[in-house]
Amino acid sequence: MSLRSRLRAPLIAAASAALVGGLLAFAPAPAATASAAPAAAPKGDRPSGKAAMLARENRAAADGLTRSRAVFARSSYLCVGYKACGQAGMGSGGYAAVSDKMYWRMYSGHNCTNYAAYRMVHSGLPNQRPWSGGGNATYWGTSVPTITDRTPAVGAVAWWKANTGPAGSAGHVAYVEKVVDSDEIIISQDSWGGDFSWAVVTKASGNWPSGFIHFNDLKLVNKAAPVVSGVAKVGATLTASPGTWNPTDAKVSYQWFANGVAIPSATKSTLALSGSLLGDVIKVRTTAAKAGYAAKAATSAATSAVLPGVLSSTRAPVISGTLQVQHVLSLETGAWNVAPDSTSVQWYVDGQPIAGATVTKLRLTPDLAGRAISAAVVANRAYYDPITVWAPTTAAVAPGTLRTTRAPAVSGTAKPGQVLTVDPGAYRPTDATTTVQWLRDGQPVLNATGPTYQVTAVDLGAQISASVTVSRAGFTAMTLTTPHTAPVRVTPRIRVQQLRGKHAVRLTIRVTAPYVSPVDGTVVVRVQGGFRKVVQLRHGVARVRIVGMPKAKRALSLSYRGNRTVAAVARKGIVRTPGP
Repeated sequence: MSLRSRLRAPLIAAASAALVGGLLAFAPAPAATASAAPAAAPKGDRPSGKAAMLARENRAAADGLTRSRAVFARSSYLCVGYKACGQAGMGSGGYAAVSDKMYWRMYSGHNCTNYAAYRMVHSGLPNQRPWSGGGNATYWGTSVPTITDRTPAVGAVAWWKANTGPAGSAGHVAYVEKVVDSDEIIISQDSWGGDFSWAVVTKASGNWPSGFIHFNDLKLVNKAAPVVSGVAKVGATLTASPGTWNPTDAKVSYQWFANGVAIPSATKSTLALSGSLLGDVIKVRTTAAKAGYAAKAATSAATSAVLPGVLSSTRAPVISGTLQVQHVLSLETGAWNVAPDSTSVQWYVDGQPIAGATVTKLRLTPDLAGRAISAAVVANRAYYDPITVWAPTTAAVAPGTLRTTRAPAVSGTAKPGQVLTVDPGAYRPTDATTTVQWLRDGQPVLNATGPTYQVTAVDLGAQISASVTVSRAGFTAMTLTTPHTAPVRVTPRIRVQQLRGKHAVRLTIRVTAPYVSPVDGTVVVRVQGGFRKVVQLRHGVARVRIVGMPKAKRALSLSYRGNRTVAAVARKGIVRTPGP
């Protein structure tokens, strides 16, 4: 009996019952994407039916969390449901008890991607999606192409692209439980809108996966352990071979151990035996790593105890403090196996001694920005060779932060012919330098970089501001922008002519402004006694006819409302209405 037949035999009755009970949904169903369960809409606003489903899918797609459904032929299923599969010895790897949780930010519950992600996390991977971008099943293989191939393996993720085989528009993923041969596999899977199941997939079925993703299933093999060579004596250097590995292109890292405890920062193929290792036995552990393979470690045989001859450090010096210009670092000098008669300190920058830096405090001056700091402690004791112990080298010192004590500002009148002036502000350190760039509507004005700016007709309608860049060696430069002025406008002039007829007065209103011709916009005409009319300027001219008012001398008010380049203005006068 074949493996497939043996696996199916105890499940025939359970699968038949599931089919009769309607547990299997074999009708084609569209794949969909969804995020974590969205908050419920107010009762009166909830869509229903197909519209509700589409709305949920659209919201879900925005989060990159996926729910996908795959439909196989009936004959492909070996079991359906957590209970039936568990009774048949085909479990979910514990997913049934934790399916309400999200793995790799996938949608929880019955969902193929959350199940596959859980199996990867359960196998030892962190609960963090191994790629950036969407989580739909169709993206899995394309997002990690270096560990995706056409070779099935137990523990790999079987992956279907969208609309391939049983998968819908979101694709499908499953967990490879068994590899019968190169043409047949057995998978476990979950499915949105369906249920947990085991199934047989063959190439002949047309449902063969698009690929297999080897997140954590391939194994590195150690053919020979690493070997330590050299004399185990303080001051000597031990060298480790990497060992022999398959595949041969695996990347090998090193960790040295003294008496079974990892030596801090000892991660190269060589190890200098400092006094702190006196009397210890030394081993090296090499770890091989390769994308798609589980890391593998191998340990060398132990050396003999390290011979005496020098002082040894029992606690290495430590540098503490904020790695930024203007801050102070402190050096804790460590401890020794035997109390030294004296110790001395020397600070270093990029491996070179810092003149005069021989105490346990170091102020980070601007010239140290971008450079790494280290420190050495030299211990001396009679009848012992001097020993130098280094504190771990820091990361690069960050530039200092400039501080604003007075913000920059622009003063002056934003009119053509006027001059604007910028106060660049004040900063700490006080010797920081400033450069100015004038802006028109937020864009740099060509060749406008001085402390003043001559407003011209080109600026009409624009808002003027200044960008001030503050810099100083050893500090992060910063740029501040002043508040912008009001739009640059010119002040117009209103003139009015009156032409009185027998029963009406005709007003001709002209609005002119320097640099702007013609002036457009509207004028509000008010005449004492209740007359009001809004007129549109045409080529800078508007006409108004006043009729039906009793004969009288009346107050006249003209208000030009202005536009982006011309300011608003008003004029008062007198008009004599001739009467009806």
